Amino acid sequence: MQGLRAGFVKAGSMAFEDNQKLLAIFEEIADFLELQGENIFKVKAYQKAARGLEGLERSVTDLYRSGELQSMPGFGKALVEKVGQFVATGQVELHQSLKASFPPEILHLMDIPGLGAKKASVLYRELKIGSVDALEAALRAGLVRDLKGFGQRTEEKLLDGIAQLRQGEQRWLLGRAQKLADHLLTQLRALPAVKCAEAAGSLRRGKETVGDLDLLVITADAAPVMDAFTAMVEPAHVLMKGPTKSSLRWEGRFQVDLRCVEESSFGAAMQYFTGSKDHNVVLRGRAERLSCKLNEYGLFDCLGQSLAGTDEEGIYAGLGLPWIAPELRESGQEIEWAEQGRLPIRLQPEHLHGNLHTHSLWSDGEDTLEQLAAEAMRRGYEYLAVTDHSRSMVVANGLTIERLLDQGRQIERLNDTFEGKFRLLWGSECDILGDGSLDFPEDILAQLDFVVVAVHSQFQMPPEAMTERICKAMGHPHVDVLAHPSGRILGKRAGYQADWEAIYATAREHNVALEINCSTHRLDLSDLAARRAHDCGCWLSLGTDAHSLPEFDNLHLGVLQARRAGIDASRLLNGLRWEQLQARC
Repeated sequence: MQGLRAGFVKAGSMAFEDNQKLLAIFEEIADFLELQGENIFKVKAYQKAARGLEGLERSVTDLYRSGELQSMPGFGKALVEKVGQFVATGQVELHQSLKASFPPEILHLMDIPGLGAKKASVLYRELKIGSVDALEAALRAGLVRDLKGFGQRTEEKLLDGIAQLRQGEQRWLLGRAQKLADHLLTQLRALPAVKCAEAAGSLRRGKETVGDLDLLVITADAAPVMDAFTAMVEPAHVLMKGPTKSSLRWEGRFQVDLRCVEESSFGAAMQYFTGSKDHNVVLRGRAERLSCKLNEYGLFDCLGQSLAGTDEEGIYAGLGLPWIAPELRESGQEIEWAEQGRLPIRLQPEHLHGNLHTHSLWSDGEDTLEQLAAEAMRRGYEYLAVTDHSRSMVVANGLTIERLLDQGRQIERLNDTFEGKFRLLWGSECDILGDGSLDFPEDILAQLDFVVVAVHSQFQMPPEAMTERICKAMGHPHVDVLAHPSGRILGKRAGYQADWEAIYATAREHNVALEINCSTHRLDLSDLAARRAHDCGCWLSLGTDAHSLPEFDNLHLGVLQARRAGIDASRLLNGLRWEQLQARC
C-alpha cells in the first residue's frame, strides 16, 4: 500500500511539473512572437493554450498519448504537434529557435511595469538592449528618451518600474503560489510520518503576491519528512536542511520553508508563522498586559505553564478574543474589531449564488454556452452571466451587434430547457470608449440581462479625463458593474490614475457595483480599495473573468480578497438569490 501511495504521489508530481513546464514554454513563445511583431492572433493562440494548461489536472503528456488533447479548446493541429515535440524531447523546436534569436534575458524586460512588447522590441532594435541592467544603464545615460514613443516622462516611469521589479521579483502571484503550495502539501500529506500539513504565511492571509511559502507539518519523526522535502529539488537548490526546519528554492528562485512541530504547539506555530508582523506585535503586547507570554510554541502564564497551543482558537480565547480569520491579520486594527464584536461574517464560497463575469467561445473564451451552464449548475449556482467582449475588442473576437443578438436568441433557447431551475444571463463586457460612451448603443444594452463595462484602452489618460470617462460610462442607465476598475495587471501594469472618491460616489449614485476581478493577474479592486468602496456605500461584485472552465476556481481568490476587505455576502451582487438580483438589475 505504501508503495502504491508513493507511486501515486510521484505521478501527480510529474503531471504538475510537466504541465507547468509546457505552460511556461507556450507563454515564452507568445512573448517572443510579440517581440517580433508577429500577428496578434498567433500570439493569442499560444496565450490561450497556456491558459488551458493552467487549470489542467491531468498530465498533458497523458492527454497527448491518449489522443484526447486535440479535442481540447485551443489545441489545433499545429499546437498538438508542438506538444508532441515536448513529450518526446522536453522541448519545443519553435521555442528553442526563438530563444536563439534574442539575448537570454530579454523577456525579463517585459516584466517591468509599463514596458510592453512593442517598446521592448524598439529598445532591442534601436539600442540592442536585451536585459534590465542594460536598460537601466541606457536610461541613466539619457539614451532612451530620444527614441520615438519614449521621452523623458517614459524614462522616469521605466526607472520607477525597474525599482518596483527588483523589489518584488521574487514574489509570486497568489494563484501561482497556491498551486505550488497545494502540490507540495499533497506530497507531504502522503508521507506516513506526517499527521497534518498546512500552509501559513502571506499565502494563508490571501495576499495578492507571496514572497515565500511557509509550510508546517505535525510529525513525530521529522527525519524522513525532511529527506522527502529536500529531495523535491536539485541538491543545489536546497538552502538548508536541519532536524526540524529545511529551506529550498523552487525553480531555483522561490523560497519554500518547512517546519516540523509537535501537535501540542501546532496552533501556536500556525498563528505565529501566519503573521502578519503587525498583527503579532499587537497580540504579543496584549499577552504581556495579561502577564502572559506568547510565542510559536504556545501561550504561557507567568509561571511558564501552558495555557494554549494545540489550536489557534485556544490562543485567541486565552487572550480574551474570538478567533480572527487569517485574511484580516494585517494592521492590528482587526484586534480592536474583535474586542468590540465587529468582526465581519467570514465570506464562504457557498454564500455566493452565481458568477457574474465569464467568456464563451463567442468571443475569446474556450467553452460553449452549454458547457458554461453545465459547469455553473454543477457548482450549485442559480445564475451565470455570459459577458463576452464588445465589438471594439477585435483582438478578443468581440461581438458585433448581429452576433450579440444571435447569442441572445441561443441563450433564450437554452434557458427554456432549464425550466426555471437555473438562469444563463445574456450579458456583455462592453468597452468604455475614450469619451466615456459605450461600445453598444442604448437600445441594444437595454435588451441585455446584465451589462459589465470596462476600460481596455488609452490607459495613460490624465486623471481628470479618466475620472470623467469612467463616471460618464457608469451614468448610462443599463450598466450593472464596472469590471476590473483600476485596470491594473499585477507585476505588469500599475493601473490608471483617477479620482477614486468621485468614482465611488458615482457608483453609489447610479447603483453600479464595483468588481473584485478574481483573475490571479488582476485581483482588482485591491483589498484596501474594495474596503473603501464598501465604506462609501457601494455594492461589490465577484467576477472570475473566466475564459475556460478551470478558471471558475479563481472565485476563491476573489473570496479571499473580499475577506481581506472585511466584506460579507450582504454587499455582494453574487450574494443575492436570482429573484433579488433580477429585481435589482
